[in-house]
Amino acid sequence: MMVRTDRAKRTDPARADSYAEVGRRLLHAARAITEQGDARHASALAILAVHSVIAHADAVAIHSGGKRSTAAEHAAVLALLRDVLGNRLTDRIAKEIQRVIAEKDKFEYQGYVASLTEARALLDRAERVGAWCGEWLSVTPRLRS
Repeated sequence: MMVRTDRAKRTDPARADSYAEVGRRLLHAARAITEQGDARHASALAILAVHSVIAHADAVAIHSGGKRSTAAEHAAVLALLRDVLGNRLTDRIAKEIQRVIAEKDKFEYQGYVASLTEARALLDRAERVGAWCGEWLSVTPRLRS
């Protein structure tokens, strides 16, 4: 399926850090849930992981391309990253992003109740995407406004 990348909003590259901060805060909340170890919060943990990945992906797209996805399909954020970064987006990170985003509808809209094991696996992926984003923002020159 072809995902459109033309549904993107111009965003000042200086705002990338605020999107990354949202991603970091979502990961922090997810870690707090993990520390509780209460399976009743597994679905919330999974949703936090998904939204963290979206915020981190937006941060990189804004930082390097000056735009963020506004498409209804959540996979568009990955398509936009591919468009903005080209071959600088590694297959490993692209797969991490894709795997987490692919779970969004299941956990948010289909009434699926996550197990703690599933949610922790998504959090692990989200942590890797968050680390990649932090590294990207620190070593890659920001697009000029």
